[in-house]
Amino acid sequence: MKNILKLLSLTMLCWVMSCQSLDENLDDPNNVSVGNLDVNLLMNTIQMDFGDFFAEATEPTMALTRQTSMTRGDTYERSYPAEVLNDIWDVGYQKVLSQIETLLGKTEGTGFTVHTGAAKIMKAYTYMTLVDIFAAVPYSDALKGTTGNFNPKADDGKTIYTACLGILDAALTDLGKAPGGGQGLSRDIYYGGDRVKWSALANTLKLKAWLNLRLTDAATAKTKIEELLTKDLIDTDAENFTYKYGTADVPQRSRHPLYRQMYQPVAGSADGYINNYFMKIAYKDKGVQDPRWRYYFYRQVGSIAKALADDPKSMPCTLSPRPDHYITPFLQAWCSFDPGFYGRDHGNADGTPPDSKAITAFGIYPAGGLADKNDSLPNNFGVVTAQGQGANGGGIEPIMMSSFTDFMKAESALMLTTTGNVKALTLSAVNKSIVTVRAFGAAKGQTPPAALEPSIANYVTKVTELYDGATSQADKLNVITKEYMIALFGNGVEGYNLYRRTGGLPKDIQPVRAAPAVAGNFFRSLLYPATCVNLNASIKQKADPKMQVFWDNHPAGLIK
Repeated sequence: MKNILKLLSLTMLCWVMSCQSLDENLDDPNNVSVGNLDVNLLMNTIQMDFGDFFAEATEPTMALTRQTSMTRGDTYERSYPAEVLNDIWDVGYQKVLSQIETLLGKTEGTGFTVHTGAAKIMKAYTYMTLVDIFAAVPYSDALKGTTGNFNPKADDGKTIYTACLGILDAALTDLGKAPGGGQGLSRDIYYGGDRVKWSALANTLKLKAWLNLRLTDAATAKTKIEELLTKDLIDTDAENFTYKYGTADVPQRSRHPLYRQMYQPVAGSADGYINNYFMKIAYKDKGVQDPRWRYYFYRQVGSIAKALADDPKSMPCTLSPRPDHYITPFLQAWCSFDPGFYGRDHGNADGTPPDSKAITAFGIYPAGGLADKNDSLPNNFGVVTAQGQGANGGGIEPIMMSSFTDFMKAESALMLTTTGNVKALTLSAVNKSIVTVRAFGAAKGQTPPAALEPSIANYVTKVTELYDGATSQADKLNVITKEYMIALFGNGVEGYNLYRRTGGLPKDIQPVRAAPAVAGNFFRSLLYPATCVNLNASIKQKADPKMQVFWDNHPAGLIK
C-alpha cells in the first residue's frame, strides 16, 4: 500500500511540475509580450484609432461652430455635460497615446524611422488637440500606470504646446533618415509611407500651433512662421491629411459616422441636423451660389411647402415665433428656408418631430452621401436617404487640407505681416477648397448635372469684391474667417480654434436660440470628461467651465 501511495505521489508531483513547465513556456494570448509585437500591425491600429480620435473631437466642435446644430440642450451647460465627452478622452489616452508609447519603445533609435516620425506627429497632434479642447490636461505624468501613477496631474497648456513643438521637430529629424532595409512604413493608410508628405504635415501642424500662439507671443510667432513658410507644407491635394472610410456592411462603422446617421438601412430615417446658419452661408449668402453646396448638402424635398404637404407636423418650428434677438442677418437662417433647406438652429433642443424625410442631409463631401442633383423649386424630389446611396459612406475626415494651409497663411500675413499677399492667399484657399470638394465628388461618381453647377468664377469674383470692400484689418479678417469656416465643413477642431482665435468671427454667426441672458456664455474650453474627474484624484472639475485655453486671450464673454 505504501508503495502504491509513493507511486501516486510521485506521479502527481511530476504532473504538477510538467504543468508548471508548460505554463512557463506558453504565451498568454491576452497578455502578448511587447517583445513579440509587429510594429506594422500596431501602427495600423494606431492610425485607425487616430481617425476615431479626430471623429470624436470634431463631433462637439462642429456643433459649437455651427456646422451642425447644437441640439442636446438650449444652453452650453446643458449641451456639453461631462459625461458626453468621455470618448474623446478615452480614445485619445487609452488607445492612441498609449499605443504610440508602446510603438516608440520598440522603434526609437532603430531603422523604423518613418514609423517613429509618423507616430510622433500623431502624438503631438493628439496632445495639442486635447489642450485646444480641454485646456490643461495630463502630459508629464500621463500613461505611467506601470510605475504606479494612476492619478496623473494636469499640465498647463503652454507647457504641453512647447513639448509638442519639440516632438514635431524630433519627428522631422526621424523622417529625414531613410528607413533601414525592409523597415519602411508599409501599412500606412494616410500617406503610403511617404516621408516627404509626413514631413509636410509636421511643418503644417507647427504652422497651426504658432498661429494660435500669435495671440500671446506675436513676435516669436511671426519669426517661427516666416521660417515655416520656407519649408514644405501641405499645399496640394496629394498631401491632404485625411482619414478615409470604407463601405463595408460588416463592421457597419466602417462608413462615415455622418453617413450612418443620415443614410440608414430603412429609407427615410435620417437623423440629426445641419445648422441652418451654415447652410445659409454655404448656399447663397453672397447673392451667388457657393460651388460647394451641392456637394455639402442633399435636400430631400424641393420646398418647405412640399415637406409640410407630406407631413404637416414635420416642421413645428415654422409655427414658432422667431426669437427677438434673431434679427438681420439671422432672419434667413431661422428654422428653414427655400428651396427645401431644413436643419436646426443653434441650441434648438426641442423634441424630434416626424421630419426624417424632410431633413437636409449631409452630401457627398465629406460624408460619402449623395450630391444634390435636384433642380430648383418647386420640384417634388421624393428621393429620401437610405444606406447604399451616394458613395455608400466612403467619405473622409478632412483633418488637414491644402486649402487650410493657405487660409492660415492669409491670416498670418494679415495679422502678423508675414510673407505673402493676403488677398491672393485667400482667393487661392477658396479655389483650392472648391477644386478639392468637386474632385472628391467626381472621384465617387457624384456630380450634379453641368447646368446645375454654380459658377466658380462668379463666386470668386464675389469674394474678391467683399475683400476689396473691407476697409479695416478686422473686416478683412472677417472675410477670411467666413471663407475658412465654409471650407472647414467636416472639421470642427480647426473651426473651434479659428472661432476663438479670431475673437468670435465671422461677425454674423448665429447666436443660441435661447435669449442671451438664458443661454449662458460660449464654452471657451469644454468640461473635463466624467471619465477624467471620476477616476483621477489629481484632477477636479473646472470651477468655471468656460475656462479659456492658454492661447485665447480675448476678453471673457466676447464670444457668442
